[in-house]
Amino acid sequence: MTTTSDPNLQSASTLPDVDSGGARAGWAATLLSAFAFLFSGLSFYETTLKQSDLRIYVTDTISYTRDPWGSYDVLAVPLTISNGGARDGAVITLAVEVKNVGTGESETFTSAYFADAQYFGAVEDVAKRIKRPKQPFAPIAVPGRGSYSGTILFYPATAREKKLIEPKSKVELTIKVLTPAPSGWLERTLGRAPERVSLKADVPNFLPGAMYAGDVVRLRVSAHSRQ
Repeated sequence: MTTTSDPNLQSASTLPDVDSGGARAGWAATLLSAFAFLFSGLSFYETTLKQSDLRIYVTDTISYTRDPWGSYDVLAVPLTISNGGARDGAVITLAVEVKNVGTGESETFTSAYFADAQYFGAVEDVAKRIKRPKQPFAPIAVPGRGSYSGTILFYPATAREKKLIEPKSKVELTIKVLTPAPSGWLERTLGRAPERVSLKADVPNFLPGAMYAGDVVRLRVSAHSRQ
C-alpha cells in the first residue's frame, strides 16, 4: 500500500516562522530604543545637568617678593582653572597653605590681588609713593566647559616681623580653591570639591631690601602632586 503526501501540507511546512521572526524584530527594536534613550539621557546630563567640575593647574613658575606697604610676604602664582562640567562654576577665593620646612612654621596665604606683566616690570618706592600696579581680587566665574587663566598674588592675613619665607629655605605649598556652598540637592548629590595641589620648592638666595624695591625671585619647584 502506498501513501501520498498532500502537496499543500508540504508547502505549508516550508513557510517561515512569522511569529518567531516578528518577536526577534520586536526585541531588536526595543533594545535600539533603550540604547537611544540611554544615549539621549547621557547627552542631556553632559550638556545640561552636569555640575561644575573645577580643576586647578599650577606650573613651576611661582615667584616670591615682598610688599613694603605693610611688609608682607607675597607669592605670585600663575594658574589655570578649568571647568569640566556643563554648568558655570564660581571661585570665591583661593588659599595657599605655606610651611617652612626648616622651622616647622606654617601660615595660610589668601588671594588678595590680580597681577599682569606690568606688575613684574614695575618698582616699589615708598618715599615717592610709587606702587606696583595690581587689582583687588574678586570672585572668578568659570563658564561651563570653559577656563580661567591669570596670575594671583597671595598675601598672609597679617605681616610678620620674622618672615615665614627666608633666603635659601625650603617650603611646602598646598593650593586650594574655595567654592560656594551647594544650593540644592542636585549640587549636593552630583557636585564635588576641587582637588588640592601640593608642591615642594626651594627658595633661592635674595636680598630682602631688593624684594621691597620690586625684585622678584622664582621658586625652584621640586615636587608636584594632587590631593
